[in-house]
Order: sequence, then structure tokens, then C-alpha cells
Amino acid sequence: MSADESPDRHARAADEHPRPARSRWERWGPVALFLPLALALSGLWEQTLAPFVRRDDWPYLLPAHTPGAADVLLKVREEGRWLNYAWWWAVGQHSTPMAAALTFGAAYLLLVVGLWRVVRPRGWVASTLLGLALAVSPLFVKLLYWPGTLSVGVVVAAAGIWLLPSALRSRGTTVGWVVLFTALSVPSYPPLGALLLLAAVFAMRERPWRAVLVLLGGFLVGFALGVAAIYVINWLAFREVGPEIAAWRHPNPLRSLHDLRVNGGRYARQLVTLVSDLGVSAAVGVLAWVVALVDRRVRPAALRLAAGFAVVAGIECTQTIVTGVTTAERGSLWAWLALVLPAALLSAGSSWSRRAGAACLAVLCVLGLHAWRGDVGTHQETRRSYDAIVTEALRRSGGEGGRPVAFYQDPSQRATSRGRITVGTLQMMLYDSGHVVSRWCRPAECARAVARAEDGPVLDLGGAVVIVVPKPPRLL
Repeated sequence: MSADESPDRHARAADEHPRPARSRWERWGPVALFLPLALALSGLWEQTLAPFVRRDDWPYLLPAHTPGAADVLLKVREEGRWLNYAWWWAVGQHSTPMAAALTFGAAYLLLVVGLWRVVRPRGWVASTLLGLALAVSPLFVKLLYWPGTLSVGVVVAAAGIWLLPSALRSRGTTVGWVVLFTALSVPSYPPLGALLLLAAVFAMRERPWRAVLVLLGGFLVGFALGVAAIYVINWLAFREVGPEIAAWRHPNPLRSLHDLRVNGGRYARQLVTLVSDLGVSAAVGVLAWVVALVDRRVRPAALRLAAGFAVVAGIECTQTIVTGVTTAERGSLWAWLALVLPAALLSAGSSWSRRAGAACLAVLCVLGLHAWRGDVGTHQETRRSYDAIVTEALRRSGGEGGRPVAFYQDPSQRATSRGRITVGTLQMMLYDSGHVVSRWCRPAECARAVARAEDGPVLDLGGAVVIVVPKPPRLL
């Protein structure tokens, strides 16, 4: 296929050999299968109706100057997520955890269906398996516990994916689309912009290489514009050039060859951890890639898709090389699509490839559902235990205006990040449930709490109710 061929020529060729028209049920029926399955089996409904909220998401769900909550503007100063700040100002501070979780969950389902709409193959089995595999990304499940912070990013991504088919009608609108939504993803949650790019590359898999390269170039332009916008706004707000990266992220700015080696090693270890976390799923994805590259019918599309993944991973690598900051596996959302999309490509290959693609999608569905059930189940178990502690403490103290509620925590845990996250989560839940501002126990109270630790996590000491903070959960 010549690089000079235009999308119009492909459209004319399709008109000469049109595919049989499909009814609306044939086109959308698989959604009625995979969406209820995803909701019922993954545990998303449970997290949506009774959300567990991580400590550093609470500031995006509470008004400014809430006792014990971090300053949202300070978080923006460190991260540059100005779109998240705008969402908090307009929506988040007036919301509730459940409302935020419902917004996140609804936007996520719209994003999944939008991705499926762009990627879907022919055939009910392959189409249903693809939708379920897209819905149960074991990386995306790790984002559910920050609904206040991340809802706006998912809303933007959902809007972008539903506008993609219209944007693909001309080269100009395609470039405008990728620049706009990539730039919007950077000050909200950049990994979501990568998902939109990969969906667009998949949709353009039969277009000339020139069109795909223009799309990838537009993504880089949009990313640069998003970063530039953050720098400009940070300068106007704080008179600082760029975000002030928090010390806990262990930044290591690139200033020498030694920094290059150190940061390169960090990214290499990040990739090893990512592959290790994906486990068997990674091996299934590799198999799908091998089959796609061997099958001559699919190989051209697979190579275009590989170019998209190279750009996305290259951006991620560059950020670590330049700043020294690594990305948690939940930030590498592209990695799950790297396993699912090549399997989806196989539906257009030989009969053997189609069978291999369906088998890969089926295995990825099972593994993804297992990961979701485990992750959501662990968080829900923790939420229930924390809810019981908070409810008992409020009952014994009399709630707002009653006796003070204090915390005792083992000094060895209090000095750790995991320990601080644990007590901070309980403090925020206590305030959200009863508007009770807690404090640390005084020396005499702490000594009595230690002596009575076996009596349970909530102790009535007369002058105060003391919560003995449990050990940090495994999920941290």
C-alpha cells in the first residue's frame, strides 16, 4: 500500500465492495452481554455504591480548609493537575464520596463502550469477549479509589472516545481531535490520553502510514501543549517554572550522564515490575503479537499499532529519564491495551488467527476478572472494617460536640508512609461521617491505650475515646 494513498481512496474502495449491513441489535447486542457481566462479576458496582476512598483523594471531596485535609492547591502545585483543581472547585467540594464514585463508574463504562465501539470485530463471540476484556483491565481497577481526583479525567476520555469516529472523517479533524484531547489529558490524568491515541491508531490501521504518522505527531504536539499550559499556569499562580515535584516521589532531574544511567535503570525496573504484575496476561499478549506479525493479513495493521505503543511508551520513558520519577503500574494503562488490541486484530486474520485471537481474549477476560475481584474485594474488606471502627467511635463519643476522639498508633508504624496513610484515611472517614475533628492521644491516654489494646480498636477512656489504629492493610 502506497503511503500516498488517501483516506478517500479507501472510502471509495469500501463503497465498491460494501460489507453486508448489520442491524442495530447485531451491532450493539454484545454490549447487553459484556456490560452486565463486567458489572456483576468485577465488583465495580460494590465499589461504586460503597466506595473506599484513599487518603490523598479526600481533599478533592471536601471543602477548602477542612481540618486534617491537605490543601488542594498545594497538590496542584506539586502535580500540575489544573483540570482536576477546576473540577474540585466546581463539583468536588460540593460532592460526596458516593456521588464521585458514581460519576467515575458511569464515565468509565462510557469509556469502555466507546473503546469497544471503535475496536469491535465482527462476530458476537469475539465482540463480547473484547468488550469484557477492555472492561476488566487489572491496571484500571487500581484507579477506582481516587474518584474525586480522577473523575474529570475519565469524563474527558469518555467524551474523546465517543467523538473519535466523527473526527476520523477527515485528516484535519483527526489531528485537531488528538491535539485537543491529549492536551486536556495532561492537566488531568495523562495516561488516559494514551488510551485515546491507541484507539485512534487501531481505527486507522488500514490507513496509509503517512496518516498514522501525522496522528502520532499530533499526539506529541498535544502533549507538549498540555505541559506548556501547566508551566504557564504554575508561573501565573506561584511564580514557579513547572510543578514542584514532591520529595516522596524521589525526583532525580537529568543533569549528567550519571543521572541518565540512574533514571534509565529506574525505568527498566519499572517495566520489569509492570510485566511481573501482569504475569500470565503478559505472556498471552506476547502470543497475540507473534500471531499478528506472522499472519500476513494482519501484519500491516499490527505494525501501525506497534508504532503507537512505541510513542506512548517513549513518552513515559522520557518523563522518567528527565525527572527520575517512576510511574506506578496503575499509570501504565496502555500496557493492558498492548495485550488486548493485538488479540482483537486477529479477528481480521486467517481462520487459525481468529481462533487464536478469541482464545487470547477469553484468557484475558478470566485473568482480568480475577484481578478485579481480588483488588476490589481487598479494598471493600478494609472499608468495612474501617467503617465499623468509625461508627463505634462516633457512637461512644457522641459525635460532633461530644467527647474528643483521639488516635493511638504503634510508633514504628507511625513513622512509615503506609502508617500515615492508614491513620489519615481513618481521620478523613471520621470527619466525613460525623464532622469530628480528631487528634493524637496524649501521653497518659497513649499509655492506657497500650495497656488495653486487647479490648478492641475503640477504647472508652472516660475523657476521650481512643482509636487504636490497625496495622496498614496489604493494599498499601
